[in-house]
Amino acid sequence: MRFQTKLMIFISLLVVVVTGLLGLSFRYMITSALYEEMGKRALTVANTLAVDAQVRDALEQTNLAQLRSRINEAVKPVQASSSADFITIADRHLIRQWHVNPERIGTPMLDPMNDKVLQGQSFITESTGSLGQSLRAKTAVYDEQGKAIGLVSVGFLMTDVEQNIRTYTYAWLWFMVGALMIGILGSLLIARRVRRELHGLEPVEIGRLYQEKQAILESIGEGIIAVNSSGQVTLANPQAVRLLGLPLGTTLNGCELRHLPGAAGKLADVLVIHPTVENPIMEPNYEVIVFNEEIEVQQRVIVVNRVPIKDKSGRRIGTVASLRDKTELLRMTRQLTEVKDYAEVLRSQTHEYANRLYLISGLIQLECYDEAVDFITQESEEYHVHKPAASTLLPDSIIASLLIGKKKQALDKGIVLHSTVCGAFSTLSPTLEWSLLAAMAGNLLDNAMEAVAILSTPGGQVWFRLEETAEAITVEVADNGAGIAEDIREKLFVKGASTKAEAGHGYGLALVHEYAERMGGSIKVHERTGGGTIFEIRIPLNTSVMSDEAKGGYTHE
Repeated sequence: MRFQTKLMIFISLLVVVVTGLLGLSFRYMITSALYEEMGKRALTVANTLAVDAQVRDALEQTNLAQLRSRINEAVKPVQASSSADFITIADRHLIRQWHVNPERIGTPMLDPMNDKVLQGQSFITESTGSLGQSLRAKTAVYDEQGKAIGLVSVGFLMTDVEQNIRTYTYAWLWFMVGALMIGILGSLLIARRVRRELHGLEPVEIGRLYQEKQAILESIGEGIIAVNSSGQVTLANPQAVRLLGLPLGTTLNGCELRHLPGAAGKLADVLVIHPTVENPIMEPNYEVIVFNEEIEVQQRVIVVNRVPIKDKSGRRIGTVASLRDKTELLRMTRQLTEVKDYAEVLRSQTHEYANRLYLISGLIQLECYDEAVDFITQESEEYHVHKPAASTLLPDSIIASLLIGKKKQALDKGIVLHSTVCGAFSTLSPTLEWSLLAAMAGNLLDNAMEAVAILSTPGGQVWFRLEETAEAITVEVADNGAGIAEDIREKLFVKGASTKAEAGHGYGLALVHEYAERMGGSIKVHERTGGGTIFEIRIPLNTSVMSDEAKGGYTHE
């Protein structure tokens, strides 16, 4: 059953129930009011006759003919004007002296309440008499001395009361029918409006969309956060919580973005827009779309893309933004660059070795066997220069490939790259990540070769040492370049700090520092004897025995 049909049925049933309850309440009130009104009318008529002098004088007569004649003259006009169904007058002995049915005149009244009436009490009761069910009022007639000399009973048959009740009930039934028709029409309009607002979706579909949205938000690698026009967070996925430096599992919905701890206030400045601040002449409903705006949060550079949320009238009701960690982007870019460089080296080596094979083939065809053997021996020796460094690094082939590529790159630049590898590399450590170690080594080697290339003098050399001990793995990269100026050395690992004038530099060493901290290591920077710089990274293999200086951070000498 469609949601629109369910809503119509629900509203219609609600109208029926409400109007039915109101009808029962109305019937009860009408019945009570009619009973009360009829009773009061009957008592009023009875009191009128009880104080009538003609009735009092008639009841004091001893002659029954004169008594009944005078009572008849007094009662008939009153009965005609009051519309009472019956009027009964009895003497002090409770013998009927006047009755609407002449056959009842002269018979006694047997109601036990009549004795109480003669004692001075008036009653309004519902009882069954000779004419049927009726509502009657009874009161006593007193002489001049205040002594009860008779009784007056005035009544209205219940058939008349019930007829009045039915008349009001029929009117109320028509009202219920009208209310039900209006309810059905209103439910139809409401259902159509709700369906339009829900874009024609059924509740089950909306629930499924909500679950899908939650799953999508949790699966996205970027942080997604939305705020309303007041700056309150209406949506935030786990990645956004992590990028804001908040504990995992923190619920941000309903929180004021500016009141969150940490650097969330910087993000609030980007998301909560005040047009008068950005541009005094900006229209109140206008807001620009922002892409790739950078802010620093928890020592991370966050790239923010901001898009306004607007209603159908074009009025801004909030802002949604995506958050990306620029450090992660740079790490991926660096890895892609290294893979590209490695591919270029392989392509170059393939071309070179193809040429050498052609050369060997030519020497053999010319029967220059000695020259061919000498050339093959020379090539074999050059291969074994690279082979020890590559083959020793069994835990991770990326580092071995990195060294092969860097040696070729250094050779192309006229730089000699010396590599030393010591250790069995068999110790397992939960903090050691070889991919991060390869990225750190690649960054340091690139910087070292650039530092040597700046001098533009022959004899440029770079030294690489990878060593494993029982306590730690050490990576050392040294060069005989120009060294590092003192003012740069103080901010060497700060994001954006670089000796290069071009934009986009200054992130490599910051990544090296971050990776070292992630693995619980430390970095030392000091000058090399004879010129140049030495970078030393120490990654402990057991974090429980880390020294104080190895608990993240770096030092320079």
